[in-house]
Amino acid sequence: MKRLLALGAVVVLALAGCSDKKDDGGGGGQSGGDAVALLTDVKKTIDDAASVHIVLTGRDLPDNAQTLASGDGVATHAPAFKGKLTVRSAGAPIDAQVVAVGSKVYAKLSFTPSYIELPPSQLASLGAPDPAILLDPAKGLTAVLPTMKDPKIKGETREGAKVLTEVTGSVQGKDLQGIFPKAPADQDFPSTFKIDKDAKQLVSATITGPFYSGATSSYDVTLDKYGEKVEITKP
Repeated sequence: MKRLLALGAVVVLALAGCSDKKDDGGGGGQSGGDAVALLTDVKKTIDDAASVHIVLTGRDLPDNAQTLASGDGVATHAPAFKGKLTVRSAGAPIDAQVVAVGSKVYAKLSFTPSYIELPPSQLASLGAPDPAILLDPAKGLTAVLPTMKDPKIKGETREGAKVLTEVTGSVQGKDLQGIFPKAPADQDFPSTFKIDKDAKQLVSATITGPFYSGATSSYDVTLDKYGEKVEITKP
């Protein structure tokens, strides 16, 4: 049961996330006003989308802690979440399917025959909200975008056929606490957001910092499939 609770806790980290694809171009950064306006536009797009598909990869994770290694799921404004996650406990991977709907969280590990309900109150005791909060406009992923510290437009980067605008700066720990309650409030998390300006969509992001005690880790998250019709129900 302890592992299940920890699994529910790490779900929320998938919101902090990001991409480490190579930069194509540079440019000397444009200042904050343009960057804030762009981040605000991106927030509105996510807030207006019925659903967003999120893929997560963790880097530089400590071996001596229970950590989220990877994830792949869909969040909606129902609110709800459904996806698959891999967590590492003492270096050993634990795979699970996770569903959050109706203010309840359900998890099915690779070695369990069915889903087990995890009340949000149990997650709260670990400092984690219901993972369905990922798209919450006030507490979820988008809440950190317009409050980014010292944002600058670094330049453009190519990913496949797309040319993306790269915004750099820092996310303050106190602003991360909606999706990661144990983030130190007084710490800054260096961050990079890659944006499709034409679609006004956040394509990827990277947030780096002390997610786990004694380590500096990063989460790379990509976002796509904006607005697809997705129905998430109790398993």
